[in-house]
Amino acid sequence: MPDRLRKIFTNLAFQVLIALIAGITAGILFPAFAIKQRFIGTLFISITEWFVAPVIFLSITSGIAGIASLRKLGRIAIKSIVLFEVLTTLAIVFGLALAALLKPGTISKGNLQELLLTHFKLPGHEPEPGWNTFLPVQNVLWILIIATVIGILLHLLPQKEKYILKLEKVRDIIFRIITLFFSLTPLAVFSGMAYTIASFGLHSILPMSKLVAVMYLLVIIFVFVFLGLLLRYFKFSIWQLLVLIREEILIVFGTSSSRTVIPLVIARLENYGCSKPVTGFVLSTGYAFNLIGTSIYLGLCTMFLIQLYNIQLDMAAYFRIILILMLVSKGASGVPGAGFIALSSAIYIIPEIPSEGLLFIVAVERFLNEARSITNTIGNAACTLVIAKSENEFTGQPVK
Repeated sequence: MPDRLRKIFTNLAFQVLIALIAGITAGILFPAFAIKQRFIGTLFISITEWFVAPVIFLSITSGIAGIASLRKLGRIAIKSIVLFEVLTTLAIVFGLALAALLKPGTISKGNLQELLLTHFKLPGHEPEPGWNTFLPVQNVLWILIIATVIGILLHLLPQKEKYILKLEKVRDIIFRIITLFFSLTPLAVFSGMAYTIASFGLHSILPMSKLVAVMYLLVIIFVFVFLGLLLRYFKFSIWQLLVLIREEILIVFGTSSSRTVIPLVIARLENYGCSKPVTGFVLSTGYAFNLIGTSIYLGLCTMFLIQLYNIQLDMAAYFRIILILMLVSKGASGVPGAGFIALSSAIYIIPEIPSEGLLFIVAVERFLNEARSITNTIGNAACTLVIAKSENEFTGQPVK
């Protein structure tokens, strides 16, 4: 086989793309077989999430311990939180505003009644039951807090260099294991896509196709306009970023989980030129506070239900809804179904919107999940580049 073809066939992005196509085909032609393959994807996500906690912990701990000064750490933290809040609030308002303009909820509820019978429950959209469900540090926020405290304590030690070296050696070993394990990604992607198509079918999208189409339109606009302009200001290109993390984007699309690729994105950005302290801290913090895709989804689906039930609200009510969505979006960590749980929490709090309306979203939740998970990944990678550049912690070559 020529070297060029061998390079293409051994490329993970190419393999994942083929797995996506094969999964869709299997889901359409062999639904009974495809449904039985779900365990492969579930097992892959469960094992992958075992790596997430130690990678985040080691990246943040060694990064903070080796940072020039705690004052700089404080500056990075403040910049990150402010940037996250601005972007997620903008995403919520953007989702509400564009949904108000495009009106995805102006459809007859009578045409959706069949969905209540065929998709009354939410199979496969709860957070996947993984072995690490019982780990007390599964929540990213707790990992951040513990790692930050330990990192600061190590920073204050007189012989911190030897401890940092040991932490980085352990982290490098974990990264090597992850690289080997992720060679199995195409199997997981095939499993996830085949199960999705076989279980829900393309027919389930048709009554709610406008909502799905608007969701994808919104995330595309937000990524290329808002994130694109932000990156351009710091001399980066959105296309440059998308090419950089193309493999991770395809993995997220196939597994419907943005958290599975955290270790890969960390390694990718560090190799690209972002410093370890900034990459570990900003990217990990982003999965608790900077879920841009989830924020767009919350705004869009809330407006969808308002339109579906023809609810009239004043500006004070919309302001209250924005505040509620801002709160529930935090901690909607990137596991399959977490965004829907956040949406459910918000709708139960908002008295004007009937909670039964959530059942209409269930049928297309899996397809919406892919859009928000990919956007969460792109948003966190973009913010990491921005913070690194603003702190002179980027040594690569951005677009001139």
